[in-house]
Amino acid sequence: MNNIELKISQAEQKYLSILSNYCLNIFSKKQIPSHNETHHYRVWQYCKEIIHTISSEYPISQNLVESCLIAALFHDTGLSVNLNEKHGKESRIICENFFNENKEIVPNNFEQTLNAIELHDDKNYKNSQILPNSVFSILCNADDLDAFGKIGVIRYTDIYLMRGINLNDLPKLVLKNLDMRFANFEKTYKQFDSLVAKHKKRFFITKKFFDDMILELN
Repeated sequence: MNNIELKISQAEQKYLSILSNYCLNIFSKKQIPSHNETHHYRVWQYCKEIIHTISSEYPISQNLVESCLIAALFHDTGLSVNLNEKHGKESRIICENFFNENKEIVPNNFEQTLNAIELHDDKNYKNSQILPNSVFSILCNADDLDAFGKIGVIRYTDIYLMRGINLNDLPKLVLKNLDMRFANFEKTYKQFDSLVAKHKKRFFITKKFFDDMILELN
């Protein structure tokens, strides 16, 4: 087991089970299929992929790995309270409440983790950071990667309709959001050619669906 795998394994042993169960409990009370506990778990998988990829050029600490796991498992829990695009603050509060009740496992860089959770929903990327190995960058981009591919089609459609967006307006709004997500991902990790190329293919799957949807609606 290499150094990165060891750090991930230790973080998962410490947090994954308890946080996954907590996340599952939250969404058992509020049905949001596109952003439930399975979305949060997938985002953690994308966090791991990014961590593995960038570890060849950037330092990856145990604290960073733990922060990414915690942020991934909490980032959209605020949707159980507020379905709007701006739900990061509610997610932060839910995370704070959990660790107030579990003080023995509070991470070392808790404030950074909370800030990443709160600010992750800024898809205009006003808070975007240059450092590819910050918890904020890793979380935001991992979240965006889950919006690509066929599952991205389902995610977008589900949450936009739940927000009351008209079907005729949906594809144009999705495409605007989708383009910003990929542009930020490409900018942040442009030196990692294989990573960008892999997810560019997934981005185009989602883009084509909504481009075709515009044609059909017209």
